[in-house]
Amino acid sequence: MSMDIVSFLKTNEAFGGLSNMSGEFPIAVNGVRILTSEHLYQALKFPDHPDVQKSILSKPSPIHCKMIAKSKVNREKMRKDWDEVQLEVMEFCLKVKLLWHWVKFGNLLRSAEGKEIVEISSKRDTYWGKVSGEGGLVGENHLGKLLMKLRDELLGECNEHLRMVSPPAHLNLRFLGGEIQINDRRDHLRQVGTSTSSLVNVLRP
Repeated sequence: MSMDIVSFLKTNEAFGGLSNMSGEFPIAVNGVRILTSEHLYQALKFPDHPDVQKSILSKPSPIHCKMIAKSKVNREKMRKDWDEVQLEVMEFCLKVKLLWHWVKFGNLLRSAEGKEIVEISSKRDTYWGKVSGEGGLVGENHLGKLLMKLRDELLGECNEHLRMVSPPAHLNLRFLGGEIQINDRRDHLRQVGTSTSSLVNVLRP
């Protein structure tokens, strides 16, 4: 594989932490601890159904929470415009992940500087990742593109805006029956070398 590509398939690989399935990066929204960014992404498909969101968030595995979200009984409850908003929702989830793991996740993104980030799909998903084809890797790789965009913002001259995360108002995201609060960690993240705080330690495993 080309040295110009950073890829990941399994979470235990060198760049496996870039995957939403990675359990190394728990996050929090509105003070609620969330096991993975995949849990948050799947939960946000159901803004008007906090009961479904609770069910998704309660699952110990991101694979399991994904199955709950895709189940026949819940499919009809998913927001109707999901196809139109899913990329922006995913971008929000990735920003939350970086916010809570500024050092560890940030360093992982930085280590892929100048390289294409590619999620290798094991299930023929050519939307979020790429699959092996006769001519090499084929796919839209939207997750990789979002990770590269986030990396480039992080490496930019000013990344101050990444230290405060709130969902774009037009997405009308709701979490467990309420609006998602602005997560402002600017003061904490200005402390060079500080990767934890009392709140983070409570929320992390």
